[in-house]
Amino acid sequence: MLASSLQSFPTLASIVISGVVSLVDYEEAIYLWKVHKFDFGVWMVAFLGTLFLGVELGLGLAVCLSLLLVIFESAYPHTAILGRLPGTTQYRNIKNYRQAELYDGILVVRVDAPIYFANAQNIRDKVRKYEQRAGKNKKIQYIIIEFSAVAHVDTSALHVLHEMHKTYHKRNIRLCITNPNAKVMQRLQQSGLTDEITLDQIFVSTHDALIHCLNEMDGDEVSRHPTDYNDKDQDDETSELVSSPDVPPVTSSSDDGFGDNDDVEAGVAKATGFA
Repeated sequence: MLASSLQSFPTLASIVISGVVSLVDYEEAIYLWKVHKFDFGVWMVAFLGTLFLGVELGLGLAVCLSLLLVIFESAYPHTAILGRLPGTTQYRNIKNYRQAELYDGILVVRVDAPIYFANAQNIRDKVRKYEQRAGKNKKIQYIIIEFSAVAHVDTSALHVLHEMHKTYHKRNIRLCITNPNAKVMQRLQQSGLTDEITLDQIFVSTHDALIHCLNEMDGDEVSRHPTDYNDKDQDDETSELVSSPDVPPVTSSSDDGFGDNDDVEAGVAKATGFA
């Protein structure tokens, strides 16, 4: 009786193994490895956790790991220094577009996430690092922050923006905001930040802001020599920077391609009481 039972174990094990093997999606694992290594890691955690700890614990570990990734990406959002593509009014990440042109004394930064309590200080620190490194070549006089990707701001973010404005104002650096949507513009107005920055420093497009800053700088000669930003802690800062000698005329209807001008105009109208 015992011998016959032992003889049936290999058969039972073969059935179980063949069933488990059919549940493993090898093609999906290979795809994740090629496309996104972190997603592959989550897949492996779910697979190994389910295999050794059970279905509930394995899936629970994978879910927790995914939530940690969401929190991390939210607390440390992507930012980029923008440069003007030659011959256009488009402004793009200088890390992706090495030919993008920068202007001495002017720093253009884009924030690619909503600004709230979890990431406001991180964004402030990134802008400060960008400004310090750009200022090694020539003192920064204007910092333009592109708000097209900022869907909303909370009170913590508004406090940080107030602090940034005061800090840079003491150093004779003007803070400009471009392309905020209507909701963000309303928050800026309600918090009194539009009164501090003034509506003259809030623009529909990044190009309009840049032209305004250059005019305020009284047409100072723009440096033509390349500049290198090297910062191991900021993956968006390493790039060859080339200043532009030519600037096209201002057009109030210009659009830099990052956001909806109608939202900005509606926000400005609401802030000024002409909605």
